[in-house]
Amino acid sequence: MINAKLALRKKIIPKSSKLHTGIQESRIRNDRQTVFQLVRDLVQAQFDRADEELTKRLWQDVADREIDLDRVINLMYTCSFHEDDYEMTKVDETYQKRGVVG
Repeated sequence: MINAKLALRKKIIPKSSKLHTGIQESRIRNDRQTVFQLVRDLVQAQFDRADEELTKRLWQDVADREIDLDRVINLMYTCSFHEDDYEMTKVDETYQKRGVVG
């Protein structure tokens, strides 16, 4: 850590907004994949299996992670094919831009 600070101070390693942007994009992708997997698990537990206990645990996981409930509900009910990452991403990006369900 000290060597990195020293390198930055001496401008051996230039500060780069690209690095910051890349980290942000990576976090968004990881966050999105986590949300997508929770949505898939919820759809299976709630709709396919009607497993009340598992459904409760999954909704609790959503709450514990402080994931936007409307976002999860939007993905659950708006997507036709929850295994399709492209469709899920398209629906999620629309929700993120507009902040509306549906």
